[in-house]
Amino acid sequence: MKELNILMQKLLKDRRLSQVHDITVLTDEIDYPDIDQVFPMYPEQPFFLDELVKPDIQAAHVLEIGLGSGVLSIGALKAGAKQVTALEINPRAKLFAGFNAVLNGVSDGLQILNGNTDDIWAPIKGKTYDYIISNPPFMPTPPDSAHYFHSGGGGILGLDFVEKIFSQLDAHLEPNGRAQIVTAAPGNDKLPTALMELAEIHLSGSTSLVIDPISFSFDVLKHHLPEGISDETMAMLGQQLQEKGISHQYLCVIHYVKGEKSITTRFSEPHPAWDMPLENTL
Repeated sequence: MKELNILMQKLLKDRRLSQVHDITVLTDEIDYPDIDQVFPMYPEQPFFLDELVKPDIQAAHVLEIGLGSGVLSIGALKAGAKQVTALEINPRAKLFAGFNAVLNGVSDGLQILNGNTDDIWAPIKGKTYDYIISNPPFMPTPPDSAHYFHSGGGGILGLDFVEKIFSQLDAHLEPNGRAQIVTAAPGNDKLPTALMELAEIHLSGSTSLVIDPISFSFDVLKHHLPEGISDETMAMLGQQLQEKGISHQYLCVIHYVKGEKSITTRFSEPHPAWDMPLENTL
């Protein structure tokens, strides 16, 4: 037992252990400096799990786009999914997700495939799923700027990755298939209008947006942007956002069902400080 305690102490050194409902998740610390960071848990993960409708995921074949720590896939398996196929580009995240799946007793149901940054759907071309889940990168990322694996490629609104998912969602869902996505999304001072516009353009079925009532000024996200961006670029980005009517950022869960087209919104209970990581349980 002493040797096991020593081993665990070494394992947890400079890492973070979080409890998300009944799931224990090992990640990097928030100040981990390298591009392959396995991002800590934030309120968006319990928000997603709160919104998971267990009867709908029973015995489902699930696809997760962007595995990260594995918490969403683990949650789906614990809720009764038959199997989860997960796509991930970060080798370090695959290691952590596999460990977390073993730690939570669901490793037999998880299949991890290499992701593809050029075409996120390429690794599962021609396949369809009962349920598709994701917590995609959503940080605003100006063109030609480097970022972490888990947060790059979002474009100036942080929605480029979400749009890639929306654009082929129907093609990869079974008839009456479902999707659930948790993300932060920009809009005006009332609703995540930019996300709603993407749903209107790309989604042909029933879309329900569950919105946290606590919003943040879009300007506060500037401290998350990559270093080295010039003042001129930042001013240009600010002007573009103003022209698009973007002023606020919202935390949202998207529920989608193939079928008759509709878009509805409702507000959830608030998740205070949803831009801050969950408490380290070490």
